[in-house]
Amino acid sequence: MRKFKLFFFKIIKRGKKNQHGFSETTVIIYSLLVFMIFAVLYVDLYGYFYTKNNLKQAVDETLTLVKFENGFDDRTRNYFENIAAKLGLDASKINLQGTPKTVQRGDPLELVASTYYEVRGLRPLNHPITVQIVVRSHGLAHSKIR
Repeated sequence: MRKFKLFFFKIIKRGKKNQHGFSETTVIIYSLLVFMIFAVLYVDLYGYFYTKNNLKQAVDETLTLVKFENGFDDRTRNYFENIAAKLGLDASKINLQGTPKTVQRGDPLELVASTYYEVRGLRPLNHPITVQIVVRSHGLAHSKIR
C-alpha cells in the first residue's frame, strides 16, 4: 500500500511540473474513480438479486409446509427462520406474513416476506440507498378439516 501511495504522489508531482501531463493524469485518476464506483454498483446489483433469489427460495419452501398445515403459525415461522439462516439471510430483519390457520382444503394461501437491502456502492458519496425486497407466494390448502 505504501508503494502505491509513493507512486501516486510521484505521478502528481511530475504532473505539477508539466501542466499538460497533470491534466491527463487527473482525468485518468477520476476515470478510475468512476469506474470503481460502477464496479461496486455492479456487485451491489448482484447482491440484490442474490438476496431476492434466496428469499424467494425460503418463502417457496415454507409455503409447501403452509399448504400441508392449512395456514401459517409460529411453527411455520420457525421453519422459515431455519431455512433463511441456512441460506445466509438474517431472519430477524425479514418481515414474514401469511394466511393464518385454519383454512379449508382448496382455499387460497399467501405468504409474503419483505426485507431491506442496502446499496453500499454509493456510501463513499454520502448517498446511502435502501431498497425493499418483497417476495409473494400463493398456493391452495391441501388438507380437509372436518
